[in-house]
Amino acid sequence: MNVRKSLLLAALLLGVCGAHAKTKNEAADQAAISKTLQASADAWSHADLAAFMQCYEDSPNTAYVKSTGVIEGFTAIRDMYAARYGTGAGHTMGKLSLEIANYRQLGAAYALVTGRFSLARPKTDGGDATGIFSLVFHRNKSGWRIIYDHTS
Repeated sequence: MNVRKSLLLAALLLGVCGAHAKTKNEAADQAAISKTLQASADAWSHADLAAFMQCYEDSPNTAYVKSTGVIEGFTAIRDMYAARYGTGAGHTMGKLSLEIANYRQLGAAYALVTGRFSLARPKTDGGDATGIFSLVFHRNKSGWRIIYDHTS
């Protein structure tokens, strides 16, 4: 085998190994994000807003997009949820389930996740709701956290 063919073969093998390693990292990242989403759905279903909010990055730059505009900042997002869904003993926010439809890695520290949500609530609390979400996750020292949430 000549030098050119050897170099080409080595480059191909490195490319395949590199792609495999990236796939393994992406699978681990997707699993970690899925775990974060499941924890948030469980917290919601137990009416634990503080635990639910742990899926968001605690930053003034974290954003939530809704039909009436953009809410910016972790505290403002938490306050929006509290005002909209309430908190306190004996309160229920419904049973939330989340399903990831698409996962896209956007580099080592960012990922885009789209999916569907289902919220089962009594009619007296607004009834059932379903819709779609697009979330941008950022990996920080606490793990994968939402920095941008568009849910409709």
